[in-house]
Amino acid sequence: MSFVSRLLTRTARLSGPAVLLAFLLTSAGASAQVDKAQYDQGEKLFKANCGSCHKPDKDMTGPKLQGAKALWEGKGDVHEWVKNSQAYIKSGNEYAKQLFADHNQIVMPPQAVSNEDIDAILYYADNFAPPASAKPKEAAPAAEAPKSNWEWWVITGLVLLLVLLSLGGVRFQLNNAVREKQGLAAEPAIGTWGRIVRWAKRNKGWASVAVLLLVVWGSVLTWNFLFRIGVYGGDKVAHYKPSQPIAFDHTLHAGKDNLAINCQYCHSGAEKSRHAGIPSANVCMNCHKAVSEGKTTGTAEIAKIYEAVGWDPKTNTYTGHEKPLVWNKVHNLPDLAYFNHSQHVAVAKLECQKCHGPVDTKMDQIEQWEPLTMGWCIQCHNETEVKVAGSDNGYYQEIHRRLTETPMGRMELKKYLEDEKITVRELGGWECAKCHY
Repeated sequence: MSFVSRLLTRTARLSGPAVLLAFLLTSAGASAQVDKAQYDQGEKLFKANCGSCHKPDKDMTGPKLQGAKALWEGKGDVHEWVKNSQAYIKSGNEYAKQLFADHNQIVMPPQAVSNEDIDAILYYADNFAPPASAKPKEAAPAAEAPKSNWEWWVITGLVLLLVLLSLGGVRFQLNNAVREKQGLAAEPAIGTWGRIVRWAKRNKGWASVAVLLLVVWGSVLTWNFLFRIGVYGGDKVAHYKPSQPIAFDHTLHAGKDNLAINCQYCHSGAEKSRHAGIPSANVCMNCHKAVSEGKTTGTAEIAKIYEAVGWDPKTNTYTGHEKPLVWNKVHNLPDLAYFNHSQHVAVAKLECQKCHGPVDTKMDQIEQWEPLTMGWCIQCHNETEVKVAGSDNGYYQEIHRRLTETPMGRMELKKYLEDEKITVRELGGWECAKCHY
């Protein structure tokens, strides 16, 4: 039994001073435990006010907050420093001046927090316990190309061929047995191919039909095979999923249940240009200058970004030694096809997932989800409705005016609205020069 416990069991027999001593010891033991309510309040305030520049236990843009309250003791008022650091520096506090100089004179803007809020934040920092690191994701097995029906036809045909050949051998044996009984000489063995040729000579009509079917079947297989050369994605072939220099997880960055970063933050050209563009490593540094540890990969992958731009996370400075990243292109249209991202994003207002698949939910590594063939694009133009009525696009407003205000337009509108919508195809989306010129 501990000393404190023995004191508590004898409380009833203790005098006044002894009771006070037992109370103080018990209170000291209780205060060693973390006050969850204050910790949670401090965490909430930290994330709302401090998390963009500070970490509880590591230096980031600003210094770590763990132990800050103890460092300020006897040197100044930490509350005034947090509320308005520049005003406190001007007041002449030496420690404030030194702290500002030690951290590259990065200005901390005034914070609209009370003394109680600051105490809660510092309490959270002092008692901060980092969450256990998650295990890195295991690499998903490579997607296999789904088997099509023609493979089953081949298997069935081979089985039937084996059965026929076996029956032919049995018939040959029985025929020779009969000939032997009749005193005739046995027929010489002519082999499997010889029996096929003999059957074809005896049944020229059926043989012609069989040869014609084989030629047609082989031509169809060849045609389909040629059409799949260089085509990735879709339901019938494996998705193209090349390795990349950095294991960038799209589900983590773009996923609605995670960081939910808008696609155009990184691919800023998608709304304004023909090309969506690959973000430079400097775009990554907008966040990773402050975030040095990944949720699933630790520091290994983010360190590659630092190496690419020449960033030293220990001193928070650029070294000048860069090592540019070489990304492997995933989506690649042939040069004969013209495609403009801004037309589809800014005008048609399509979601990126329409062409790139469930990037935000299923792609820890980017892959080509759709085939991006001419037939696939044509089908999309044939089905996608264009909202000409009420559009803020001047071109569509003029189309709507002509369809509703002119006699010829009203005739055309009646034809278009047989299916209750105007599609891209009906506005010229199937014209060859739209994509090939």
